[in-house]
Amino acid sequence: MRSNLNYTATQLLLFGLALALLKAIYLFLDFYNILDLVVFLSAGFVLGERIPSNRFAIGLLLSLPAFILCLLFVVNLGYSQIVDGVGTSFAVSLILIPLSTAIGIFAKHASKRYLRRGDI
Repeated sequence: MRSNLNYTATQLLLFGLALALLKAIYLFLDFYNILDLVVFLSAGFVLGERIPSNRFAIGLLLSLPAFILCLLFVVNLGYSQIVDGVGTSFAVSLILIPLSTAIGIFAKHASKRYLRRGDI
């Protein structure tokens, strides 16, 4: 069980690196906070089946590389620049990326539980 969890964590981290690269590509678009929501919500939903239901926090490894990328921008810009409005979208992404990933994972587990009950 332990090696399976390590394998899953490694896979999620690698998928997270791919998502961080995707984020670096669409970073220059004006509406990239909406793309953050869509991309990480769908990634959490699609890859949510790989995450064991008792290890929900391991799913946030999917958003860790993109979170670190945004954190790097926020720290380098500084508080005064963010207050002036220069990096506010990066600060929004710091909250939006893990939240949308967690919602996608939760929706996947909830849909599996709902389908298992057979209420359809």
